[in-house]
Amino acid sequence: MSESRIDLGVFDGHNAAACLSIDGQVVAALQEERLTRLKNDVGTPVQAIGWLAKEHGVDLANVTQVAVASRYVATMKRPEDLLLGFDRRYQGTPKSRLASWLGRRGPYRRWRGAARSGQRTSALVQLGLPEDRIHYYDHHEAHAATAYHGMRQDDDDYLVITLDGGGDGLSGSVWRGSQGHLHPLAQVSQQDSLGELYAVVTHLLGFKPLEHEFKIMGMAPYAADEYAEPVAAILRRYLRVERQGPRWIRGVGEPIALIGRRLEKDLRRVRFDSICAGLQKFTEEVMTQWVSAWIEETGLRRVLVAGGVFMNVKASKMICELPMLESFAAFPSCGDESLPFGACYLAAAADRLTPKPLAHAYLGPDLGLEECRAAVADVGDRVEVERPEQMAERVAQLLAAGEIVARAAGPMEFGARALGSRSILADPINQDVVRVINRMIKKRDFWMPFAPVVRRRDAAQYFRNPKDLPSPYMMNTFDSTEKRSDFMAAVHNADLTARPQLLEDGQNPGYEAILERFAARTGRHVLLNTSFNLHGEPVVCGAADAVRVLLTSGLRHLILGDLLVSKRGAP
Repeated sequence: MSESRIDLGVFDGHNAAACLSIDGQVVAALQEERLTRLKNDVGTPVQAIGWLAKEHGVDLANVTQVAVASRYVATMKRPEDLLLGFDRRYQGTPKSRLASWLGRRGPYRRWRGAARSGQRTSALVQLGLPEDRIHYYDHHEAHAATAYHGMRQDDDDYLVITLDGGGDGLSGSVWRGSQGHLHPLAQVSQQDSLGELYAVVTHLLGFKPLEHEFKIMGMAPYAADEYAEPVAAILRRYLRVERQGPRWIRGVGEPIALIGRRLEKDLRRVRFDSICAGLQKFTEEVMTQWVSAWIEETGLRRVLVAGGVFMNVKASKMICELPMLESFAAFPSCGDESLPFGACYLAAAADRLTPKPLAHAYLGPDLGLEECRAAVADVGDRVEVERPEQMAERVAQLLAAGEIVARAAGPMEFGARALGSRSILADPINQDVVRVINRMIKKRDFWMPFAPVVRRRDAAQYFRNPKDLPSPYMMNTFDSTEKRSDFMAAVHNADLTARPQLLEDGQNPGYEAILERFAARTGRHVLLNTSFNLHGEPVVCGAADAVRVLLTSGLRHLILGDLLVSKRGAP
């Protein structure tokens, strides 16, 4: 009997992460930030790799391949370095212009790439990984692999599209996925990047690029189209989609990454909400044009996508509503943090092993009873601890009574979306719960909505989803039905859409049981679900993290593994 193939996927750029694949099936994955507690941590994911090896008893010296995503990533020592880079580009400093010019010159690009490759390889070898088994994969091919190998349901043909800020010189790509293989159809230069345009506007408005784009998307519906259209018209001069032989056309001389000074001039004295609305309108427009053009070009009506631009769920909603589109799926948390999955898939496929689709996203550390007991013991009499025989019933009782309950139980979900294992739950019928949660812990911007969770089999009464698209990873947005009064705290106030988690049967039994018992008590099959973290911090990981957040926030109740932990004096 042959030995198992063990691939270690690594991304060592912004929001670093690692995953472990055995015989083509990803069995575990973790972002470095969850262990270092530094949001969007950068560089070699040392602690994540260590956890993967320890958790699954893997000797790093014996892995089949170290599959590293992206042939080139910039040197960053901390997440703030990324913001400083945007400052330089936006200001149009001589250094940023020189770097852009040099970056387009072949000899310099090759020298820089070789130097960084040596640094990256050395950092991995220091962890005990064999140098001769380290292989680098193209950024956008890895994104495409996450979508195709991770989300496909069969061997029939798919249209696979990637869009992001940029990586390895590209900001997008188009592929035909067929019979387990990816066939390239088109590429989009990084100089023509829609993702960069969205990020530069995010920076211009005083938010953090590559982190706060969702705030722009959340603000957009509050401004009327009459205010959005003039901004969208400006952006159309910068970038557009040519439908014949589908391609992106840049209408300005400078690369989109250096558009900041032009934007500042063109958008001077334009209200911030109008800018948000115009940018979002433009984004939805060009993304829909791009996807529809390639559906027409190829005749492929089943679409799989990846890359950070597809975290824009409002644009994805517009794509899903295209009459010509049959099905649509985005890889969960499809920014660069998911690239290690794609690298592992490509490594397995290169060895003629068919990668297995993603079964679920609960791929991180679990919470054992001893760890949970130790965490509550460390805080003494500040909390009361129960071990209910019927946890779901007890929690449903609290939720139905208007209490807000955090949940840290089971393997942690991978990525940016809270999927129930590290979540805060509440009854969404009362809109005031948004104010309460923000005051307690989240401190979200006042215009940002929360999200609902519903079992998929109960979803039709709450969301309009005529193509019955799955959404287990919160990667789709839908219009709410007239039953939105049951969950207004988890609906966008301006356009009445929602980004639900449509929970599939059996994916997370403990979480599903809470929904079932809450529905039995209230007749409502929907809860509010938001990530369990303090403002500005990564989502909680271990038991000690969860208890710390409970005690330093306004939360009163915490599901901690098999324990229910409540602050002293809480009902």
